[in-house]
Amino acid sequence: MAVDTTVTGEPSGLRPPRLVGSFRLDLSSDRWTWSEAVYRMHGFEPHEVVPTTDLVLAHTHPEDRDDVRAVLGTAPATGVFSSVHRIVTARRRELTVAVVGGAEDDQGRDEATGYFLDVTSAVAERAGERASADIRAAATTRGVIEQAKGVLAVVYDVEIDGAFELMRSASNDHNVAVRDLARAVVDVAHRRDVDRRAALDRVLRRG
Repeated sequence: MAVDTTVTGEPSGLRPPRLVGSFRLDLSSDRWTWSEAVYRMHGFEPHEVVPTTDLVLAHTHPEDRDDVRAVLGTAPATGVFSSVHRIVTARRRELTVAVVGGAEDDQGRDEATGYFLDVTSAVAERAGERASADIRAAATTRGVIEQAKGVLAVVYDVEIDGAFELMRSASNDHNVAVRDLARAVVDVAHRRDVDRRAALDRVLRRG
């Protein structure tokens, strides 16, 4: 089995392709047979090195190495293994790979076959999306807090720092998150059917 391919859901040139390569592992000798893509994933030219479990572990990121060693150690007994971990290539690049393999029962679990999939771009993209969402959420929260500080400064005739201190004290006294208090303050400011000062006293539990 020797499979080398790229997988991409975008038109060519829009993002780096995800490289997929196949392997065969002799579980008794720890010798691997790699397709060309797996060599390149590790920063080698095809057949430049002899792939072994020691080599695989040597190129596994130090923080992930024990987990990968444990996964490979159970493979002869279970006949299956899978891992998503980081590797450091021969050219000192850090990649994230998914490795999935298994052994058929009729092979006596002496040999496993499977695939390496370079998921670096997908992981980075997901991390970027998560970071962007966190930044947007933080910006939204900050906006609400700034609005609330302005409302309290006007209603209670205090400086901006004093307005924030009102929310901070209420947050500590009543175990309510500042951002939740801020939203409640802004909601009161948008209402025209209430005594705003009395309503804000209730939000801050001052009365």
